[in-house]
Amino acid sequence: MKILYHHRTQAEDAQGIHIAEIIKAFRNLGHEVEEVSLIKTKSKEVQAPNFKSLTSRRSNVWSFLTRFSPKTLYEAIEIAYNFIGYQKLSQAIQKFQPDFIYERYALYTFAGVLAAKRYGIPIILEVNAPLAYEQKVYGKLVFPKLAESLERWITSHTTKTVVVSTPLKKHLIGLGVPAPHLEVIPNGIDPEQIHPGVSGEGVRKKYHLESKVVLGFIGWFRKWHGLEMLLEVMAEDSFKQTPVHLLLIGEGPAYDSLQKYVKMHALSDRVTFTGPIPHQQVATYMAALDIALQPSATPYASPMKLFEYMGMGKAIVAPKQENIEEILIHNESGILFEPSNKKALEEAILKCVQDASFRRRIGRRAREQIFERKYLWKENAKKVIQLVQKAL
Repeated sequence: MKILYHHRTQAEDAQGIHIAEIIKAFRNLGHEVEEVSLIKTKSKEVQAPNFKSLTSRRSNVWSFLTRFSPKTLYEAIEIAYNFIGYQKLSQAIQKFQPDFIYERYALYTFAGVLAAKRYGIPIILEVNAPLAYEQKVYGKLVFPKLAESLERWITSHTTKTVVVSTPLKKHLIGLGVPAPHLEVIPNGIDPEQIHPGVSGEGVRKKYHLESKVVLGFIGWFRKWHGLEMLLEVMAEDSFKQTPVHLLLIGEGPAYDSLQKYVKMHALSDRVTFTGPIPHQQVATYMAALDIALQPSATPYASPMKLFEYMGMGKAIVAPKQENIEEILIHNESGILFEPSNKKALEEAILKCVQDASFRRRIGRRAREQIFERKYLWKENAKKVIQLVQKAL
């Protein structure tokens, strides 16, 4: 099939990796993919967790405007993008003649649905978060009712809307999107890149961690990742008597405040910040971990790092909430603790630290679940193709 992939992201953090991986999966299945966006992905230049690729003067102008404009102008620009997006999609459809459009959802972006309707081709929309709700909660919307109304309309008027978790499906149903219109497809991995055979010894030597039990988090450091609580746990007396070391891999908005906390509480000998790393080195850094951490997560997410931890066969500690429980089984493929409970997080980590056989066992089981439940980008691409074939 010929697939037109449309997105309106800046291709940063996990977004860019997700886009690159699903495009690669489609191509590996023998399909032809053309990308329509302001900022095109370049899989060979991926920086993880910071994924940036500015490819044109237009994209630089867009980046400047969306970062520095007042709220009202920012949202007006997001809405105005539809004129650009519709034009670019129309040109691509006429030239490429795709069998369907695959679109990554962005707030206010209805150009894909309009183009699909005009040219009579299917459109599959991938929704990773309830953006209208999310932006409203954080007080970033000037037009919250418009955003919510458009979100409902867009997600209801596709051929099929793919969501990454059951809680996200429930949220959209609550907005008025028909349940049969929604398909849950969680995130995945590429098992050729993410597997237990990758060695992390070089990373452990680099940071002098050979004799340590290494805890780790990899990603884009944001407030909702719970890293502040994790550092508070590291400062507890129970950890001062154990040979543990925390590796924080990546960067992000919370980076400076986390560093300040570490210095203020004299944790520098037990906490290491690696800074951003190239995407091709992600697996080696994860391989260096004994225990992989997800201290917090939004209730509707399908955290990409969880699948990568599973693919590496790591013992995982994560919050006990619906979207995580549909990925991990408590005490079988991970340890789940009461969300936002510092003491529960501490106890869960210590259980893994003190019992090496237990953490190896749950790590192996996590790896097995990747294949049993088909948490693979290639399988996700197959499911999408099946959805389109049913619609044709």
